[in-house]
Amino acid sequence: MDLWNLTLIEAVSKLKRGEIRAAEYIEALLQRCGRHRELNAFIYQDFETIREAARHADEILDSGIALGPLHGAPIILKDNIDTATMPTTGGTPALKDHRPSRNAPIAQALINAGAIIFGKANLHELAQGITNNNRTFGPARNPYDPDRIPGGSSGGCGVAVGARLAPAAIGTDTGGLVRIPAALCGIIGFRPTIGRYPQGGIIPISHTRDTAGPMTRSVADVVLIDKVITGSMEEILPARLRGLRLGVPRAYFYENTDPAVADVMESALTRLSVFIGSPLENDVCRGANYIACCP
Repeated sequence: MDLWNLTLIEAVSKLKRGEIRAAEYIEALLQRCGRHRELNAFIYQDFETIREAARHADEILDSGIALGPLHGAPIILKDNIDTATMPTTGGTPALKDHRPSRNAPIAQALINAGAIIFGKANLHELAQGITNNNRTFGPARNPYDPDRIPGGSSGGCGVAVGARLAPAAIGTDTGGLVRIPAALCGIIGFRPTIGRYPQGGIIPISHTRDTAGPMTRSVADVVLIDKVITGSMEEILPARLRGLRLGVPRAYFYENTDPAVADVMESALTRLSVFIGSPLENDVCRGANYIACCP
């Protein structure tokens, strides 16, 4: 079994049942991190501290103490989220040696749930860009093609999760900065409603638009992290797609689109139309194509 390929929920389930040990799981991921240093996903990662946290997680399991919902799970934080035991640089030389006195509330919630903070991820300097070409710490590199960008500013998070260096990460999103690297690295990126997650201890850009956001390889993993951060026990049900009406703005967003990208988009729209229950139809009056709902 390739331990590094486990999703967050799969890993937590196996850890809680004792099917794998945290130390074993963490070691497999650390070895993978070592083999893929060229991707430059991290600004800070202390292997020995992470190993010690894994050993402690195994001790908790052996003691019979109640386990948290993220027991033994390695989760990466974008390096603009405060941690008391690691630097928070914001990806800028001005904060290279900055060590906060306490964890950001979102980091503390993960730790309280049993997660292991697996390192601080590379980002576009001060989260002010979408390429993750960081002059001080070097560029993060796309896990599928290291000659290409992973997107930013949460690029290091996208790289790490996409390359299976860890099952989950927490990025931040002001104008697409979780969603862009998620798209470019082939993973799930979730931007919650403003105010759903606490923003304390996170280097700010805009207090009306900033939010932290989970980055994982499955929607179910996002749901788990969301429940931990919000403390919500409410069941999150899948949305009904049948009867949904989706707009596709061809006039602007399709301009200068690479043909290969356009083919993928059309294929995705065709698949969506099957789930919705209606073929793709033209709506000339509104200057767009729509996947129309069934009556």
